[in-house]
Amino acid sequence: MVAMISAAGEGIGEATAHAFAEAGYHLVLVDVNAEAVNATAADLPGGIAEVVVADVTDEDAVAALVARALERFGRVDVLVNVVGGSRPGKTAAELTLDEWNRMLALNLTSTFLMCRAVLPHMEQQGKGAIVHVSSGAGLRGMRANPGYVAAKAGVGALTRALALDHGRNGVRVNCVAPGPIRTPLMRRNRTPEEIKMMGQIAIAGRIGEPEEIAAGIVWLASDASSYVMGQTIEIDGGPSSFV
Repeated sequence: MVAMISAAGEGIGEATAHAFAEAGYHLVLVDVNAEAVNATAADLPGGIAEVVVADVTDEDAVAALVARALERFGRVDVLVNVVGGSRPGKTAAELTLDEWNRMLALNLTSTFLMCRAVLPHMEQQGKGAIVHVSSGAGLRGMRANPGYVAAKAGVGALTRALALDHGRNGVRVNCVAPGPIRTPLMRRNRTPEEIKMMGQIAIAGRIGEPEEIAAGIVWLASDASSYVMGQTIEIDGGPSSFV
């Protein structure tokens, strides 16, 4: 079994790589940061991972990386689209068109390109699983971050569209929507006090860890979730606003 994981250099992508390795998969690890993704591969058992340094917002780069995966392993059983990024601070009235387009390219178009490249091979195999990483922001909104919110909402809608179009051909498509997660990006962008405050809004009383998202992703890719299709599953500690 072969799993392809984007943004595998750190955070949720790195944790997901380790989780699939523990489940016995061979891996195709994709990231724009060569140092980070090679470090992820170095922590895994030898020979199970193919590293591809690529920008998954680039159509040609995506086609090349999927071709490389097929050349190395002959198949792709699981695709995990982790790539994304957020840059809060501007409302829609303040956002430039270039900033808007960059948010959509990174968070939504990348997901479309990766899916478009692997779907024909999965359908030819007669079986495959795709898991997207969206965000709670795409479900409930977020202040001063309209491009990110719109793109992540689009990932959920794309999940349902792909499930409808490809589910009967053996490809299951689902999505996870994490809440605040203690990733390296969060630790770089937020103070410890801010992180603690974010955790206090959850029923769990804390923010999540990348490994907890990875566990949900592996479950959605496994036969244990064979009757789950087109769903967006929140993994967010239960925001207290729900109770």
